Amino acid sequence: MDMGCLLSKRCTFIKSSQEDDSLDSQSKKQTEFQYIDGRRFHNAKNVVYHLPIDEDEIDRLHIQHFLIRYIWQSNFSAPVEHNLSKPGARILDIGCGPASWSFDIATTYPLSQVIGLDISSYQPNQIKPGNFEFIRADAQKGLPFDDNTFDFVFQRFLFFGYTKEKWSYVINEIVRVLKPGGFLELSEPSNIIDGGPATQCLWNYGEAELLKKRGGDFDAYQKLEKYLQEQGKLEKLKKEVKKSYFGKKHNNLELSKVNTGNVINALFSLKPFLTKTLQVSDEEYDELVKTCEKELFELDSYYYLVRAYASKVTDNNSNESIIQSNL
Repeated sequence: MDMGCLLSKRCTFIKSSQEDDSLDSQSKKQTEFQYIDGRRFHNAKNVVYHLPIDEDEIDRLHIQHFLIRYIWQSNFSAPVEHNLSKPGARILDIGCGPASWSFDIATTYPLSQVIGLDISSYQPNQIKPGNFEFIRADAQKGLPFDDNTFDFVFQRFLFFGYTKEKWSYVINEIVRVLKPGGFLELSEPSNIIDGGPATQCLWNYGEAELLKKRGGDFDAYQKLEKYLQEQGKLEKLKKEVKKSYFGKKHNNLELSKVNTGNVINALFSLKPFLTKTLQVSDEEYDELVKTCEKELFELDSYYYLVRAYASKVTDNNSNESIIQSNL
């Protein structure tokens, strides 16, 4: 399937944030948000998440969703297709952001009930699937649902949102709200591998250091199956890995360009924080990002996308674990 065609389909799920009442109402809460260089960020010191919450970032996240879906050729890997098609199937998307994945799933499985959960509300209010509901909450403080509520719980790229110490707690909460036999799936990206000096400086050092200072875990992708194995109430554990390139040597040049653009846009979004972490001026930072863009395209740089999933046990049997990885 053509990547450009996939990206164009994002218009099916989003509406201009100029018409989004949730953005307008949230922007008025000055104690909750701060504006830096014209971008809106969380204003709480104890929040790990440090990407902006504004129109430009929402656009990037929508594109990122379709990019990831294209790389995997699916929205999830857990064997839940049949169950999600049943009337009343309940699905939870933790850290849903602008609800790209949630809307996609709600549209694909119209008989299901999809709930998106996030610490901030920036989903379109006026155009959304009728079977989607948003709940504002912080998963690190507990999931506001009864035991045995969901058939499928999905979370993606929460290395940017959780402290290292909270991962096990959140997974325990996910298992609590899962129905017996229900599946959870975790998905995280690796760092950038075989990047040039500017790429290493900005991402594998700068962002890793910034995330560490905020309590996050840059290497969460390496620990997903460990967290699931140690939980104690999960079986049918499996891990899958996709390798995706940035450079011109890749056989899908369009995909490489979208991959590269996603990283570069994220780096520009992180500029207010990374300039301080790296102790560089705005001009020096811009030059680093430009060099990084060239490196990603010219070198054979790549990264891994990792998915790990498991099912909640239906009895007291010991865990069944099937680990498949090429890391």
